[in-house]
Amino acid sequence: MRRGLIAFDRLAAVVLAIVLIAAGAAALAWRHDLIPDATDRLEINGLAELPQAAWWPWATGVGGVLLVVLGLTWLARHLPRHGTGRLRLPGSDETGRLTADANAAAGAAGHVLAQTPGVRSGSGRIVLDRGQLVAEITATLEPGADLDAVRAAAEQTGQELHQVVGRDDLHHRIELRVARHAKPPTTARVH
Repeated sequence: MRRGLIAFDRLAAVVLAIVLIAAGAAALAWRHDLIPDATDRLEINGLAELPQAAWWPWATGVGGVLLVVLGLTWLARHLPRHGTGRLRLPGSDETGRLTADANAAAGAAGHVLAQTPGVRSGSGRIVLDRGQLVAEITATLEPGADLDAVRAAAEQTGQELHQVVGRDDLHHRIELRVARHAKPPTTARVH
């Protein structure tokens, strides 16, 4: 998620929390008669006549449409980001553009990591995370894998990916997951 979206979510959550706390406190105070003569003091003139006004259906319709658009926009901004597709490589200039399939490079790095003893499978992709280019490599380990060997292979894979892509702004994240069950041994049947 981008920083601006995170900041907006936090601000909206704080404002909504304050409004809900105030409404709840007012409702409790009203219920327990902590506001003396509240019904006598509370006077809203013209509220009952609003729904009969000619403009009321249009105003509520427009308000509803705006709320739906706002809600859909908010949901769309929270959809997970997919891979970045193609990366522009160093050496691109006005004479031509050099690009690489970013996800293919990260996927190949995951498959290279999967060649390590004790690693069952590996995959990778490149995403934009908070404005930064990040290679996400995921490897699933066998329960009895040698973690030192896997760590060394993961570091080597990350370095090789940086060399292949050739972008200084590329960061990487390697996630190691341990499989729940050991892979069943393969047996060959001879007839």
